[in-house]
Amino acid sequence: MDLNAIKRLTDADALTLHIFENPKFFDRAIGINVPRARYLPLRTTADLFLYPCDIYTLVGYVFNRKSKANSLDPVVEFGSEFFKPTDFLSRFKTMPSIIELDSLKVTGDVRFGSRVVLKGKVSIAAKPGEKLQIPDKKVIED
Repeated sequence: MDLNAIKRLTDADALTLHIFENPKFFDRAIGINVPRARYLPLRTTADLFLYPCDIYTLVGYVFNRKSKANSLDPVVEFGSEFFKPTDFLSRFKTMPSIIELDSLKVTGDVRFGSRVVLKGKVSIAAKPGEKLQIPDKKVIED
């Protein structure tokens, strides 16, 4: 990123960015407030779950939300078995279709087959000590 070019554009009012000064930490430092609609956070495997699924398309460096009646991201909650990214990724043959998903809660030793479709409000729980395999092409709704 060329900060000098950004400064020239902001000085010329050519960019519509919200800029705030932060004298607390740096002399003459500025920051740019990027609206949440412009990025996807990646703090947990629940966030990671949304990236390769079918609710977003990647255009250049920006994720665009595919049109859908409910424009909010599904609420996703995973148990401790999904905590580490490597463990999380090993539980999916392919990422499920979630274009019609409102919420998902998965706990226990659950593994997903390929081309699984999740719709509505889905809760999946494997009993302690048991493995639950979601078969290929399974549609799970509410």
